[in-house]
Amino acid sequence: MIEKGKARLPAAASKKLTPMDGNAYATHELHEAYHHYLKIITTNVPGLQVGKREIKTYQIIQSSQLAFYRNDQIPEAKFSLDLSPISVSYRKTSVHWYDYLTSLMAIIGGTFTVVGLLESTINTAVSRRRY
Repeated sequence: MIEKGKARLPAAASKKLTPMDGNAYATHELHEAYHHYLKIITTNVPGLQVGKREIKTYQIIQSSQLAFYRNDQIPEAKFSLDLSPISVSYRKTSVHWYDYLTSLMAIIGGTFTVVGLLESTINTAVSRRRY
């Protein structure tokens, strides 16, 4: 449902549903293996349901690390799972035109204030140096 576009999910989040797809973890030396650490996060997506029942999805944050073994040990691929107690919910909201205008005015006002402080500091330093 997510791949077909019926459920609205940001592109960055949909990549986290299957982070290991298409990756190859090949080792080039003996006694090396990858250890994969997977953090699993429950994700609520509006519109992702079968009938009246909502379906839970899970995002996976993945990191891999190459591990080295002694000569008397057998290398093994390890997968460590960590279930996150935090849940993520996505929803689409629209922004009003006046929110944009307010943010723009805040940026302009902040810039004006910083430039005024810098100008005042430089003016004070120069005037003290003259006397």
